[in-house]
Amino acid sequence: MNLSLSRLLAPDPASLEHLAALAQGMRAAVDRVVQLMAAPTAHAAGADQELTLIDTDATARHMALLTSLRSAFITPLPRQDLYLLADGLNDAVEKVCNAGVLVIFTEQYRLPEAPLDILEILGRQADLFRDATGQFRDLDELEETWIQLQRLSKRSERLMTQWVAGMSDDLLQRNYNRQRETAHALNAALASVRRVIAHLGSILVRES
Repeated sequence: MNLSLSRLLAPDPASLEHLAALAQGMRAAVDRVVQLMAAPTAHAAGADQELTLIDTDATARHMALLTSLRSAFITPLPRQDLYLLADGLNDAVEKVCNAGVLVIFTEQYRLPEAPLDILEILGRQADLFRDATGQFRDLDELEETWIQLQRLSKRSERLMTQWVAGMSDDLLQRNYNRQRETAHALNAALASVRRVIAHLGSILVRES
């Protein structure tokens, strides 16, 4: 059976599907960590295995995207762009999961409000990343998404600074150290997200 020319020249959608799934994985990781902090007694059991599964699924998606890029005739964006976006999202999922596992193992279920606010922002950014996967043909729409991502990123950075600066000296040394480690873990997730946002911006500049 002969394929039509338009079908032959159509970009392979698999890479965008994998990107969207990675963004959904980030949202799932954030939601699971929020559940831990909101109701630890009810939600801690088995949470480390669930976070490990989310992380494993994200890594599998990342690998599947690489395979799809190598076999695709035409891609929606240059292959390097799609790979770097996927790599950043996969890293963000890993860092959020690591933060959740740290909370579980150190039993830091009663953290201040700031980390919950940071997680809420990360969840919103995950949703925006998923939206962005359908906006590469509409750069004005993608730019609006990028602006929202930038604003949220700045807000999360301020919250992180306030959280770390506000860690009281009268905390027990062990609790202080644990909070600092959790802050470092979440900050690593923020750094991964910033990397994805920066690459989205570079795509906008180049494609405009």
